[in-house]
Amino acid sequence: MKYIKYALITLAGIASMTSCNDDEWKVGNPQMGVKTDLGSACFGDSLRFTINASDTEVPLSTLKAQLYFGEELVSEDVIRTKENGKDYEGAIYVPYLANIPDGRATLILTLQNINFTKNALEYEVMVTHPDYPSLTFVAEDGTEYVMEKQEKYVYSFNKRLPQELKGYIKTPEYGENGNSLTFGYANNAITVGGESPIPFSNANPGKYTVSFNTYTFEGSPFTKLMFNDTRFESTDDSHAMADMKLTQGQTIAPSGFPNYSDWWIDPDFFKKEDDGTLTFLPASGSYRVIANLQKQYFRVYLLNGNDPATLGSDGSGAVWVIGTNVGKPSVGSNEVGWTTENALCMAHLGGNRYQLTLVGGQTVSTDAINFKFFHQMGWGGEFGGDALTSTSDVVKVGTGEDGHDNGNLYLAEGRTLETNHVYVFTVDLSAGISSGVLSVTDAGEQTFEEKAVTVNGVRLTTSDNSFYEGTTALKQGDNLDINGLSSLDEYYADPDYFTFDEDSNSFKVNVIDGDYKIRINKAAKTISALMMWDNEEATFENGAAVWLMGWGVGSPSMDSQFGWNPGAAYCMAQIAPKVYQFTGEAGPENGSWTGVRFRTDYLSFKFFMQDGWGGEFSGDNSLALTENAANLISMPGNFELASGVTLEEGATYRITIDLSAGADSGTIDMVKI
Repeated sequence: MKYIKYALITLAGIASMTSCNDDEWKVGNPQMGVKTDLGSACFGDSLRFTINASDTEVPLSTLKAQLYFGEELVSEDVIRTKENGKDYEGAIYVPYLANIPDGRATLILTLQNINFTKNALEYEVMVTHPDYPSLTFVAEDGTEYVMEKQEKYVYSFNKRLPQELKGYIKTPEYGENGNSLTFGYANNAITVGGESPIPFSNANPGKYTVSFNTYTFEGSPFTKLMFNDTRFESTDDSHAMADMKLTQGQTIAPSGFPNYSDWWIDPDFFKKEDDGTLTFLPASGSYRVIANLQKQYFRVYLLNGNDPATLGSDGSGAVWVIGTNVGKPSVGSNEVGWTTENALCMAHLGGNRYQLTLVGGQTVSTDAINFKFFHQMGWGGEFGGDALTSTSDVVKVGTGEDGHDNGNLYLAEGRTLETNHVYVFTVDLSAGISSGVLSVTDAGEQTFEEKAVTVNGVRLTTSDNSFYEGTTALKQGDNLDINGLSSLDEYYADPDYFTFDEDSNSFKVNVIDGDYKIRINKAAKTISALMMWDNEEATFENGAAVWLMGWGVGSPSMDSQFGWNPGAAYCMAQIAPKVYQFTGEAGPENGSWTGVRFRTDYLSFKFFMQDGWGGEFSGDNSLALTENAANLISMPGNFELASGVTLEEGATYRITIDLSAGADSGTIDMVKI
């Protein structure tokens, strides 16, 4: 086997290069003394060499180093050799390319004098891949993640991450002559030195694995969310959006959506076929489709240009639903409320007829309803009792003079909607937008096959196999015994109530012993809890419970701020008798991620003795700020950020309320942990 091959190339002067006096012309004899071991290198190395260059007859010109992979010249370095007999140091870069196996490269060193006489030495260099102990992924925001070696060439990390994660990969220096390399993105591929960030993307935010192969340069995940040939673009960590023209009866093939078989499909807009494709049902037009990656459903509404469509004076366009006791895919986990941005767009059937399909106990409450129809996604034109009449003997339209708000739908006295029954609400504007007719049809019972989930042996209830809840006894320090859920390590559990134990693959209970209602959202992969007392929500009077309401705080993210909504307050985790805490990251109000439970730039909240208005704790009569808390928050009325304070985005903060000395002698502490 030949490792080093020597070649001497001597070029005599040619006719065109002769001087006037042939006796003065000298060919010369360039000589090299190689003082460096050139037998091996790693991809990405700087192959350094020291050469003694001399020619006793003719001044030297250049020393050239050329590296070949097969027949291809891949790297070159040229050094000026001005002095005879001197040692010259140089380095030639060994390029790092994808899918090049370990093997032998050819290094040619060529010394030339001023009369173009050359002497060349040829070496075979064994080139191998560096065996890095680990790599580092550097995200755009500067966060660094260590990519541990999993097997030969393969490195990865597994963390809770946003749906899109952009950045670059850097290597440590490897070996005596190794360089720190960066892998970026260019021409839709990961490359060494690529100037654009690598656009890793998962189907949804949460805990997932980012990996990279240093041999093939293949990375993952690169998930594309598609409807046929239309790609969804991420709008934040929980949503992706696409605007498209849809035709009634069109077949749509969704791809890239995680756990697509478990997604809730809106029956007003799509029919899911046996092969997983969707048939579009409403009238043809331009639509915006928003994929909610946490709650796993598609929200659809009609467009007029780039804006949500409105109702025209001729009855064409769109009709919107805003109010309480209604929500898709579940009224329990996604009630519309009076937040106009959450408005539901009714499906346009054509002929100025609009449809909303609801299921009792799932997307509409069975014992009460209170929503109405609007001309736009927001306040403005709306259907009052003078513009809309109902043909139903169950669902009525308020007039404002019958004890019900004008235009709000309500259930007739003594009537309820049936659980699991399908109700089709149709608004017919054929006679004009001032003479609308509402009809409500009971289409019968929807077949529902419940998928059981139990906690500590208690079977939780569900109406949609997505949102589960039930009450069970918890003991501080014990582990939750959960059955019916897979990949528990991917779930976000309220960090004050529970801590995930990797050894047992279960959640340890942090709160004091007692009865708690457990709420599990399989679509969003979240677990939360609240304290119960005698089958009712605990209060400070009976269970020493403390409740939190206000803005700038929410759970599991800023998408679910508590606000000032009685009945939607947060039950703080009682980690010791009459000691409570609330922990979370700080982040933006819009585009937050799971775990962001504090807003960086605005806080305004209070603590209450029950889930709603009534007894409350305040700085006026019961809570004193610790020194730590006073550096972050103030209490001019509500608890707010102290003057000039902004919370650090991505940092974790904890509020602790200690009432153990009495309800009138409490302290509130807030620290960055």
